[in-house]
Amino acid sequence: DDRGTVTAVAPGRARISAVSGSASSERSIGVIGASVGSVNVTASARDARTGDVVHFTAQVLDRTGKDIPGLTPTWLISGKGEIGTEGAFVGYEPGRYEITAKVGPHAGSTTVTLAARDVRRPAQVVGKLVRSKFMTSEVWLHPNGNVAYLGTAIEGDRVYAVDISNPASPTIVDSITIGARHINDVMTTPDGNYLVITREGSATRKNGIVIADVRDPLHPKMLSEFTDDVTGGVHSAFVAHQAKYGTHVYLTNAATGMLHVVDISAPDKPREVSRWAPKVTGAGRYLHDIDVQDGLLYGSWWNDGLVILDVGNGIRGGTPANPKLVSQFKYDLDAVYKDVEREVGTGFVRGTHTAWRHRNYVFIADEVFGMNDLQKLYTANVGRAYGRLHVIDVSDVEHPRNVAWYEPEQGGVHNLWIAGDTLYMGAYNAGFHAFDIGGELRGDLRAQGREIASFIPSDPGGKVPNAAMTWGVVVNPKDGLAYINDMNSGLWIVRLTPRPAVVP
Repeated sequence: DDRGTVTAVAPGRARISAVSGSASSERSIGVIGASVGSVNVTASARDARTGDVVHFTAQVLDRTGKDIPGLTPTWLISGKGEIGTEGAFVGYEPGRYEITAKVGPHAGSTTVTLAARDVRRPAQVVGKLVRSKFMTSEVWLHPNGNVAYLGTAIEGDRVYAVDISNPASPTIVDSITIGARHINDVMTTPDGNYLVITREGSATRKNGIVIADVRDPLHPKMLSEFTDDVTGGVHSAFVAHQAKYGTHVYLTNAATGMLHVVDISAPDKPREVSRWAPKVTGAGRYLHDIDVQDGLLYGSWWNDGLVILDVGNGIRGGTPANPKLVSQFKYDLDAVYKDVEREVGTGFVRGTHTAWRHRNYVFIADEVFGMNDLQKLYTANVGRAYGRLHVIDVSDVEHPRNVAWYEPEQGGVHNLWIAGDTLYMGAYNAGFHAFDIGGELRGDLRAQGREIASFIPSDPGGKVPNAAMTWGVVVNPKDGLAYINDMNSGLWIVRLTPRPAVVP
């Protein structure tokens, strides 16, 4: 019909084609001749919580009670939630839901009852380190759990070494100045001996990365630098060690959008071993952030979405010296943020900003700003961000698919951290958030009641007083505390308090 619904009228095969301009696609459909007697619906669980994924199956029987295989029902639900074509259901509100499978004029149904997820917990401030000289950028914890490294942004030229052995009283002990005007990323080697610092806006125009010796963790000393062909600036870097290949820095090239892989097995003599980039698109190429886990690299390539490379995993025979493409997940950013464009006007900034692999999911955060709000950010004024967190199922890593999302009501999404079944997020002007990501994930995470805690870090003594612009968070495995870096106010240390014990 005129809405694209196709109705089967007789047994056989049909070919359905769609054409739009120069694009076309087709699919073959088999129509089974059968006399349906009943449709029986069963559930993987009859009782669950909001946000839990319950799988439903439909068995179609003919009038003699014999199973009719190969049929795909249309699924219908009562209440707020969603169900996929394969029968995976998630509900957003507590209550009783009726799930119906429809096959032609025949239908069957069953029910499931959902309780509230009930995961809210208070966020308790343990300590803070308010900064006003520069805006605050990345935070990273030394593997000993007693030292934090705190970067500076937008005219910031140094990284602070902070004693956090007493989280209630974090104290700056030393700093390292590296001749930059923006330090976006800091990260230690896994053994904690060296610190990699990215550099942008260098007065000498060298930029690149700086490698500092932190074998005395509270007193970083410059050891070496790498600047070859990355003088346009390095926005982000990831340090990964593989027993077979050694220690490498995977860094972004702000000028070309390329990935550079630098071997720092000899940290005083860093050397490049490879480069990689997707084909240049009409929108331009820009690599914003990198995550490397188990020999797979997850690159946030802005207009080109998520790119997954084999850099030692073996799935494509890739190595750090010879990265190989595994898959790409590209989505229509203009369509996702059409409401933002209507609100802030054309020319806004948006792109795939960061990615984090956890279990069979990759969590992607988009960075989105209107041009006026971006200017406010760079001039230390109060602005707002937008953006969405996408949850990508990579159980089949060669065919990623989007299964869930989160979008704050007021604010954006920036950097992420995952520990156990909790996702921690810096959400710019929406502050700090923590989410329950346990179990299978589908649909709108905010609507499901998965938010554990939220907190607005702001201080009258900050670079921008009394306004949050939360960059991200790192969780200390030593004590489970969340170290939140806020651009406007500095470093905050927060504890998610335990849920109260239920006394019968």
